[in-house]
Amino acid sequence: MRIITRSQSRKKIGRYNQNQNESEGDGGDRISDLPDSILLHIMSFMMIHDVIKTCILSTRWKNLWKSMPNIKLHTADFRNHCVFSEFISGIVSCRDGRGDGDHPLISLDFSRHGYLQNYILTDLMRYVVSKDIQHLKIYVPYNLGLPSFVFSCSSLLSLDLSVSSYDLKRRTRISKPLELPSLVSLRLESVAISVDENCQAEPFSKCVKLKTLSINNFLMISPDSDIDRSGTLVISNAKLANLTIKEYKRYKILVSTPNLRSFTLDGSPFQQLRGKKGMAIELQSSSLA
Repeated sequence: MRIITRSQSRKKIGRYNQNQNESEGDGGDRISDLPDSILLHIMSFMMIHDVIKTCILSTRWKNLWKSMPNIKLHTADFRNHCVFSEFISGIVSCRDGRGDGDHPLISLDFSRHGYLQNYILTDLMRYVVSKDIQHLKIYVPYNLGLPSFVFSCSSLLSLDLSVSSYDLKRRTRISKPLELPSLVSLRLESVAISVDENCQAEPFSKCVKLKTLSINNFLMISPDSDIDRSGTLVISNAKLANLTIKEYKRYKILVSTPNLRSFTLDGSPFQQLRGKKGMAIELQSSSLA
């Protein structure tokens, strides 16, 4: 029988503890050994204020959050609108001084229900446009209109724009044809559309790649006033394949879309509604005509 002395026992226990500590040290921060792309993907599932807190973990993490390609900013994630506003300004100022390199800003999901200072929204939109944003989903606060330069962003592939219907005077409006050459998908909700001197508006003709268009509860207004008026919405687009119109208010709509494959009006296929009394929609140059 082998006899182990007290000193040998202490040495053995010491070696065991050392090995355990080394093992834990090797695996204790394995997540930091992952490549940036995976870490950024993991962070995309986190609340933005939790994402920014990762900057205190180590030098490796200090600026990593600034390279996030997808950002979500919702009022509901913050305790009050002041914190929300300060947070947005901080994000823009921190990211704007960083060379994004291989990590451009791909998408922004922004929602503010309530008051917001104009310069905050303007600075944020100017920043995302300068970073060649590809996907923009935004709910515009009731007291503001979306800056018009967003409607000429050449990099946008999809735009989901909802605005508050509370204040007609300051409601986001489309006053001329959209100049979004890369846009493939467009959704508009409660947006005002200005008519010309002939009481017509043709806002989508210059979106040369547009395939899917959804319009919900739009208004047609005079260009020099905020009066809701009758007019004709001309939907003219050579590439458009899918068209959805919801909460249709009996404006006259002229559809000239030779590649249209699907047209849904207030939840029903247009073919089932054709001939319905009071219908003011005319199809021209369309495969559904």
